[in-house]
Amino acid sequence: MSRLVLVSIVVMLMLGPLVATSCSLLGKKETVVTIAQVPSPVRTAIEKVTAGNTIKQIEKIESDGKVTYEVEYIKDGKEQEAYFAEDGKIVKGGQ
Repeated sequence: MSRLVLVSIVVMLMLGPLVATSCSLLGKKETVVTIAQVPSPVRTAIEKVTAGNTIKQIEKIESDGKVTYEVEYIKDGKEQEAYFAEDGKIVKGGQ
């Protein structure tokens, strides 16, 4: 059993960089950013959706010439995600 676990860990470690590379090869780039680094309309929308909650991480996602911001936050003890366009409109999530 322990040998199987060890082999699984080695395989995951070897495939990790491949997965990251495949994202950039497919034209998708994800960058962790701060709230201060997002455009003003996005910042306003994020602050409205996450008001009173804890923001865990914000990612700028660039794909096919479009930019989307993914926000991971904790609401009522549960992890939530919301996606915003550059103009601040909610693309997905944000309940």
